[in-house]
Amino acid sequence: MNKELDTRQIQEVSLDILRQVAELCEKLDLRYYLIYGTLIGAVRHHGFIPWDDDVDIMMPRPDYDKLLEYLALHKLPDLTVFNDQTHKDYPYTITRISNDRYFIESENEVSIGMGVFIDIYPYDGLGNTKEEAIRYGLIGDRLSSFCYQATRKRFSLANTASFVKKILKLPLYIVSKIIGKDYFQNKINTLQGRYAYDGSEYVGCFVWLSGGIKDIFKREWFDEYEMCEFEGYSFRIPKRYDEILRHAYGDYMQLPPENERVGHHYYKAYKKG
Repeated sequence: MNKELDTRQIQEVSLDILRQVAELCEKLDLRYYLIYGTLIGAVRHHGFIPWDDDVDIMMPRPDYDKLLEYLALHKLPDLTVFNDQTHKDYPYTITRISNDRYFIESENEVSIGMGVFIDIYPYDGLGNTKEEAIRYGLIGDRLSSFCYQATRKRFSLANTASFVKKILKLPLYIVSKIIGKDYFQNKINTLQGRYAYDGSEYVGCFVWLSGGIKDIFKREWFDEYEMCEFEGYSFRIPKRYDEILRHAYGDYMQLPPENERVGHHYYKAYKKG
């Protein structure tokens, strides 16, 4: 029987994927930055948040597309790219790069052979005014929510805190299952890229804007970077990370209550063989 990996072992596998991807981005002169919980971990812990169970990086859309074009022709050892272009039944709208030597069992989605992974979020331009960015960005948020619900095996309120969202989630789930992921994914693919990343005042991950307004950022916050220690290696972070993290999380240096110090993915990971 395969032994389940603990959080630290998952982190170590994720770190190795991150290291390979970052080295490739440096070689190809592609922009990437640690983001979300991984960025908090880098700044606050100089490594993973102790209970975090994944790695998040962002890439401006032009660099993201170039990376995927390269990986379509040059496979990294033991790593596989997962997105809607490489795997028809892939349930997410961002890209994951997965280690082939491992496999995961997710609580509420059909297995498609993915292993321990890192998340790569493509950042698109969202417009030149805050109102424009919110209006356009929330279209992507709604469409990606339909995509996500369409691939769930069963209805669940996990990760849903808002009372209003709890009320709306069941109708959203039913409609998404009836229509199917492909319809919403095609809508996203058609709408993304309306605004050029480098020509926009505001940017964000149009295909997964789960934080809503908190996930809409000023592009200038990502214009420069610095290297930051993370688990003994150095990776790129935005030079204006403090503005990014305060916008998204508030006082990010304050540790959450102990009962909230848990990973946010619902899966078990195992090594093959």
